[in-house]
Amino acid sequence: MSRVRPIATWILQVLLGALFILVGVGKFQQWDGWTGRFEAWGYAAWFLALIAGLEIVGGVMVLFPRLASFGAALIAVIMVGAAYTHASTGIGSPANVVVHLLFCAAVGTLRWPDRWRAA
Repeated sequence: MSRVRPIATWILQVLLGALFILVGVGKFQQWDGWTGRFEAWGYAAWFLALIAGLEIVGGVMVLFPRLASFGAALIAVIMVGAAYTHASTGIGSPANVVVHLLFCAAVGTLRWPDRWRAA
């Protein structure tokens, strides 16, 4: 049973990290499409760049055990903003945001005690 927690933690970390690195990079690669979405939500193009950059940073942070809790918290803040945006504008569904928040909570919780240990 003692091996299940670290393995599950690493699986969640890799999934969450890869997801948000890919999502952030995808926003830069599909700039025109995302700019249209952000404008429809009432945000400027610079905010798209900020969010995409923070998603990449958060995704990378999640991959390092000592930074994983902080990376998960950063991604969670972005996801709370995304849920608010979807709910307040009626454009898009906040349902998938909830799944991302659950992943963030799991990684943040599972890695919280580990961030003080030597890597």
